[in-house]
Amino acid sequence: MKHHFSLLLFVSLALSCPALAHGPGGHRHKVEEEHDHSAESSESGKSFKAGHDHDESSRWWGASLDAGWESRHIHYGVNETGNSGAYTTEVSVWMKDLMFSVWSGFGTGSDYQEWDFTLAYNFDLGPVFFIPGYNFRYTPGIVEEGHAEEEGHQDNHEENEEHHEHDPDSHGHAHKTFGNELFFVLGTDRVPYVTPNVVFIWDLNNTPGAFMEVRLDGDIPLWKDVLSLQPYALLGLNFGYNTTAYYGWNNFQFGLEASWKIHKTVRVFGGVNYSVALPALEEIGQGNEVWANAGISFSY
Repeated sequence: MKHHFSLLLFVSLALSCPALAHGPGGHRHKVEEEHDHSAESSESGKSFKAGHDHDESSRWWGASLDAGWESRHIHYGVNETGNSGAYTTEVSVWMKDLMFSVWSGFGTGSDYQEWDFTLAYNFDLGPVFFIPGYNFRYTPGIVEEGHAEEEGHQDNHEENEEHHEHDPDSHGHAHKTFGNELFFVLGTDRVPYVTPNVVFIWDLNNTPGAFMEVRLDGDIPLWKDVLSLQPYALLGLNFGYNTTAYYGWNNFQFGLEASWKIHKTVRVFGGVNYSVALPALEEIGQGNEVWANAGISFSY
């Protein structure tokens, strides 16, 4: 049976590396080959894919631990760490088609903090896969580029307004200390070396607050199953998640990650990413961003 969680993510949810950043696809979104099947992830990042090695295809469960660094933390095109980076950690456990993960990020030179708790389930539907899920996002510290002094160090502001958001009429980026996000990923793994997929996120605490990514996530083996490349490209669409001033084009993002398996259960990775700001991000003063990421992953 194929599994399609990465915590693609990954962040990303990458649920920051070129993947779904956290949770559903934010932190890149990372579409790493933690196992042997591609899928989504997150704004990592956090991921959406889970799976197992070829020689362990009979296993019904598995776990992984990722630890990394990124020179900027970019969440759906928005710089949340200012001019500094972040250390990230993700722990994932999968049981057949069910996956649970915890992702955390801490700023290296800012007050940025974030915790994501993601639960997702994979449905194999012939040539396509469908992954619905839930992500709880806790962000006690967010520092946006250009707003570090205004918002990055206002502890009283966060204490007094636990569910704070900017006035919609200000057309700014919505801030909140926590978010309840429903998401789904729809894609296919029938195309060689690439996984086309769509990620949709709906923030129940920030209505209207939805985001969509149309993605291509690649996995290209270079040398046996030891060295591989994971290129990706995505087009982000804002539906009130980043701003209510403009609904539509949010950002175009692409990147490349290299992965080297140094042991059956250990691999190291590193990559570079670039986000091009489109009208929705321009409305909140967010420009283009380039950032690097690196880390190590342990899987069982």
